[in-house]
This record gives sequence, structure tokens and C-alpha cells, in this order.
Amino acid sequence: MNLNLDNKHCLITGASQGIGAAIAERFLDENANIMIVSRGSEKLFETKGLLQSQYGENRVESAICDCTDKASLESLKETILQRWGGVDIVIANVGDGRSVPDALPDEQQWERTWNNNFQSALLTARTFLPMLQKSNGSLLFISSITALEAFGAPVDYSTAK
Repeated sequence: MNLNLDNKHCLITGASQGIGAAIAERFLDENANIMIVSRGSEKLFETKGLLQSQYGENRVESAICDCTDKASLESLKETILQRWGGVDIVIANVGDGRSVPDALPDEQQWERTWNNNFQSALLTARTFLPMLQKSNGSLLFISSITALEAFGAPVDYSTAK
């Protein structure tokens, strides 16, 4: 499939494994340049190395970023400006389905789930929207069916997604 992504610059959050890593591969298949980010470094750099060995070192960048933290996202924005001069596509993919079975989780649990699953996407959008407007780019949010349908998922996760 040709999506006309040749040399587009794509940021993928939460991309050290799982859905984010799979998205990264598909964008590389479409000849985009990618930057994968996550909070942790070991799995992130392992994924980066694997993708670079398959698609080339110059097409895959990585950075450590906590997308629930404004300062961390601002630092990532500066890194992207320095390396690419801007961004064409941002995929907000951070999420964590771990929770507790309580009908109303305690405040600390609720806040952790909210920050990981909603606030991270909101802060990512606020940080990168001006760059996307300049490039006439796209912003995608990866979410969960639990936001639309009730089927036993934890309340805090379903609300945040």
C-alpha cells in the first residue's frame, strides 16, 4: 500500500513495544522517518536497534519521554526541532490497562490511570499541535473499545480511554 509517507517525520509515543512498535514498523514500511518514545530506556533502545537493523539507522530515532510530564514533552519537542525541524504526524499511543477491580478506585489509583491514559494524550496534543499546523500534519489518538462499550474493564481505565 502506498500512503504517500515518503520522508514524512512521524512521532510515535508509547512505542517501545506492543501496538506502538507495530505502528512504527508500518510507518517504516511506508518510507516514513520515525521517532519512537517511551518512559523506559532498555526496551526502547532494544526496539530502536531492531528497527534500525531492518530499516536503516538514519530512519529511526528514539528519545526517552514521560508523556504525562509537560517538561519532558517540551524537551522532546526541542529534540524534534533540532533533528527534523518539525513533525508531520504524531501518534499519541501511551496507555496502560492495569488497574484494580474496585468499582471506584482510590484517588491515587484513579489519578495514575487518568494521567497514563488521558492526560498523556492531551499534553502530547497541546505540545505538538502548533508544529502539526505548520506542516499541515495529522494527529492520531490510539484508544480502547472500553471507552465506548461496557464489558468488564476497570472503571478508571474505561473513563480515561
